[in-house]
Amino acid sequence: MEQITSITLLFSLCFLFFIATLFKALTLKRKKDHLLQQLAEKNSSFEQMRSKLKDLQKQNGRAEMFQNSLAAAELTAQPQKPLLSAGKSLTDNLTPEKYRLVHTLTQKNMSIAEIGVFLAISSHEAKQLVTLSKLTQ
Repeated sequence: MEQITSITLLFSLCFLFFIATLFKALTLKRKKDHLLQQLAEKNSSFEQMRSKLKDLQKQNGRAEMFQNSLAAAELTAQPQKPLLSAGKSLTDNLTPEKYRLVHTLTQKNMSIAEIGVFLAISSHEAKQLVTLSKLTQ
């Protein structure tokens, strides 16, 4: 009789342990599902932010291109104003202005080819002006 009571008690303990384990497994599954849902929401939010960032970067790139174009237009217009108003020959005024322009353009990290196109001179002349501009500094 005592042996049957021991077996019944042991069986009851195993059953309670099984129920507790099952309850814990269900709780953990719910928690996992909730965390997966949160992860999906965060990923969606992250992708939206990434898309917005790309749009902002495109807008910023267009704004920078516009600013660079505007700066280039200002640099192009600068040498024309004094030449038109001074009434002197082109060679008298243009040479010092070229040096200043070349110096400014090299500081803006323009290549020799770009400077040549910008000033409407050959790349060889642009290279010489850049070299002279560097020597004077």
